[in-house]
Amino acid sequence: MIDMHCHILPGIDDGASDLEEALEMARIAESEGIKKIVNTSHFHPEFKYTMGEELVEAINSFNVALKANKIDLEVLIGNEIYYTDEIIEELHNLNFHTLNNSKYLLIEFSPMNVPKNLADVVYEVKLKGYIPVLAHVERYNNIIENPNIIYDCIKEGAIIQVNASSILGKHGKEIKKVSDILLDNNMIHIVASDAHGSERRRPQLREAYEFVKNKYSEETADNLFKNNQSLIIENKDIIIPRASMYEEKRGLFSKLFKR
Repeated sequence: MIDMHCHILPGIDDGASDLEEALEMARIAESEGIKKIVNTSHFHPEFKYTMGEELVEAINSFNVALKANKIDLEVLIGNEIYYTDEIIEELHNLNFHTLNNSKYLLIEFSPMNVPKNLADVVYEVKLKGYIPVLAHVERYNNIIENPNIIYDCIKEGAIIQVNASSILGKHGKEIKKVSDILLDNNMIHIVASDAHGSERRRPQLREAYEFVKNKYSEETADNLFKNNQSLIIENKDIIIPRASMYEEKRGLFSKLFKR
C-alpha cells in the first residue's frame, strides 16, 4: 500500500516530534504493508514550517535514516496546503510541493469554515493548472450536513481523500456515517492515514483496507489504497468510478406524511 497523506518527517510540523518517533512511525507503516509514504507537511500562511528545498533535504536525510535502520519504506515529498483565498490567488508564487511534484495538490480547509462554494474553489485551483485533492472531507461540518457537496466537487474535477480511521468509526458516529455515504456512492478516490505520530493517529491502513475489501470488493480496496496512489505518484490520471448523488432514505411514516 501507499500512504498518500502522512506527517512523518521529524520536527517539521505537528507530526513526528523527533527522529526516534519518525522511525517508529516508519516501522508501524512497514508492519501495515505500506511500501511508500508521501510526506504531506503542513503549508500554512501563518506558521513558519520547513518548506521548499529545505523540505527536499529533510526528505533525503530521512530516507538515508530509513535505510540505515533497515526499514523497507520510501518517503516522497509533498505538502498539505491550508486553504485561504489569498493562497489560491498566489499559488504560482508559493514555495510548496505537490504530491511527489505531480499535478495533484493536497488541500485542507478549516473544519469550522469550509467555503460555501467549495466546487468553485475546485474550479479555481484547476484553472491554476493543478488537480485538487481535498483532504479528509468527512471531517468538515458542512459535508456532514450535506454530502452531495462532494458530488458537486467531483463533477468539477476534484479528487477526494478520506482518512482510514474515519472509515473504521474511530472519530464518532457522524463522521463514520458520512464516510459510509461517500463510499456507498463512489465519492472517495484515496484513503490515507493522515498520521501524526507513533502513539496517536498512527500510520495504519490495513484494517480499513480489509473493511473496504470485505464490504465492497477487492478491486475497490485496491483502487482506494494502492492503484490511485501509484498513478498520482507517476503523475497519471487516476481511476474515477461514476459517482452517485446521495439520497437520504426516508422511513414509511415520512413518506406517507410527504404525500
